[in-house]
Amino acid sequence: MEFTELEEKEFTNFEEKEPVGNFFQSVPRAKLRKKMGFSTHLIGVKEKSKVLLAALLIERDKEAWIQLGPILDYKNLKLLDFFLTELKTYCKNHGFVKLEIFPPLVLSTRDLDGSVIEKWDYDKVFELFKKHGFTHEGFTTEIENKANRWMFVKDLTGIKDLREAELTMNSSTRKKLHKTRRELDIKVLKDKKELPEWLKALQDSDKRNGVHTREVKYFEDLWDAFGKNAIFVEARRKDNGELVSSEVDILHPNEMVAFVAGTVEENKHYNGSTAIKGFNIEECLKRGKTRLNLYGMKGDFSPKNPLLYFKGGLRGVTEEYIGGFCLVLNPSKLFLNKVKRRLKKLPRHSHR
Repeated sequence: MEFTELEEKEFTNFEEKEPVGNFFQSVPRAKLRKKMGFSTHLIGVKEKSKVLLAALLIERDKEAWIQLGPILDYKNLKLLDFFLTELKTYCKNHGFVKLEIFPPLVLSTRDLDGSVIEKWDYDKVFELFKKHGFTHEGFTTEIENKANRWMFVKDLTGIKDLREAELTMNSSTRKKLHKTRRELDIKVLKDKKELPEWLKALQDSDKRNGVHTREVKYFEDLWDAFGKNAIFVEARRKDNGELVSSEVDILHPNEMVAFVAGTVEENKHYNGSTAIKGFNIEECLKRGKTRLNLYGMKGDFSPKNPLLYFKGGLRGVTEEYIGGFCLVLNPSKLFLNKVKRRLKKLPRHSHR
């Protein structure tokens, strides 16, 4: 076996065919991150000319991470062991001070009450990371910046059309969806020039939630990086054309991901997000995809988590992922990085 850097084409050909492949571990994602100022590395393991493992490693300020990767058959622990050994050397040679890995492994699926529907044993994976000096970052319940530990997924296997899909939803969601057909139009953006208006719905939602919205340039770069595999969609009122909700969906051979979404404050009661979920389902069925990934959730199954009950109306399941593993490669330099970041947040003194 050989640890090596991979060409874009061979990386894509391998990643897209693997069951755990995902858009976070994709060449378009690497291109987007480069435009954002990150360094990216397409690395993997080959045996002769055959790719056995692929990983997109992202780095900034000498801190590196692999988000929902590496991509491989996780039953092959010998391969994972070899990769971790070689990866540590690779990171040290590049002067990285920290490495985080978030494997794309589902520990359990849960219903709306948080009860386990199905679970998987990855004790040997935990042991292997521990052997290589990694520390598990914990069974977190919050929405994470680098890799969510909880995601909500709707399985569309065996469903022929939206009407059949509606029969699997709860009655409240069905009623809202029917109402949106009378009041809203769904539109897919055709030009990047439409993005500033489209972004207003995201800005309103983020303001309500106390979250900073990315600038329009980020979404322009995402549009360019993913091309036809990024669908920018919006719901508008039929009577006056006002924007209600916006969303960007990412297409991957394994799934469709409802990546980022938002709703205009004064038009919340029109249920634009529900209308777009109907669009998501129809697009999946049209493209032959059976997995609709509604993306990040909190691992909170109480009534205090309204996002769970909104997505839960579609009658899907919450997936609990294995979480992150961290290896500190240079403690002193990592400490300096943290100090620099804190100093950047301090108010600047006037020199007038």
